[in-house]
Amino acid sequence: MKLHYIQTGEVQIKSRHRHARREPRLARMADLLMDPNWAPRLPIGCWLIEHSEGLIMVDTGESSHANDPGYVPWWHPVLRLGGRSWVKPEEEVGPRLRALGFDPLDARWVIMTHMHGDHSGGLGHFPNREILLSKPEADAALACTGPLFGYLNMHYPKWLKPKIVSFDDGPWESFEHSSALTKDGRVRIVPTPGHTLGHMAVIVETDRHCVLIGGDAAYDEQTLLSGGLDGVAQNASLHHESTRRIRELCKRRPTVTQFAHDPESAKRLASELVTTLD
Repeated sequence: MKLHYIQTGEVQIKSRHRHARREPRLARMADLLMDPNWAPRLPIGCWLIEHSEGLIMVDTGESSHANDPGYVPWWHPVLRLGGRSWVKPEEEVGPRLRALGFDPLDARWVIMTHMHGDHSGGLGHFPNREILLSKPEADAALACTGPLFGYLNMHYPKWLKPKIVSFDDGPWESFEHSSALTKDGRVRIVPTPGHTLGHMAVIVETDRHCVLIGGDAAYDEQTLLSGGLDGVAQNASLHHESTRRIRELCKRRPTVTQFAHDPESAKRLASELVTTLD
């Protein structure tokens, strides 16, 4: 089994989006909108898992059209004023996979940690693949009210009919619920709500350690360790509980953590650098 980190361009968000100062969501959103400071450009990451039962994608990165005029609704202040991205057509997930020698159409599963645009923008490269979502995420993202909550579902592929992850395989390590994706149980999905109510993470058990692919459960390893909160998380208490469970996993098992916008994710994966808690 082999894992590949794939970067699909860069994103830039406000500093208070990356590291919130307040707990209540409305206060965090207001703080974000009034923030004059931008964080550094951050990577937009997704992952390919080579498994004997088939290729597995985790998230699909951003679309090269994300900064096109009209792509983001004019009436959405957070999306319009709080973020910008740089993705060339050749940096989308499809071309990135082909450059590595893989065909997106050979993916057996596409697991979506959540459906924000910088994670779902590349879905169009995976027609008729099995797209896996949690029920809360599917309900929120595919609803007519989705754009209000940051889900630009007008850009989702028309063929999208996700399969719901049931989390009915019992507890696993620090998580109360889990779903084993592969027959050998070495690729497992766990709920990590907070950033969105239906957010989930993927855990891969290698011979030497675990790899936790956490999407936006945290924006980077340091925020995970400090218990920090991002500016747009839908539920602060759920977010804190999810990161607590990830930290507990890191205590129990050697774990390499991977987050979509952590500049160190690629290095940690390649060097097998486990996340350690003081």
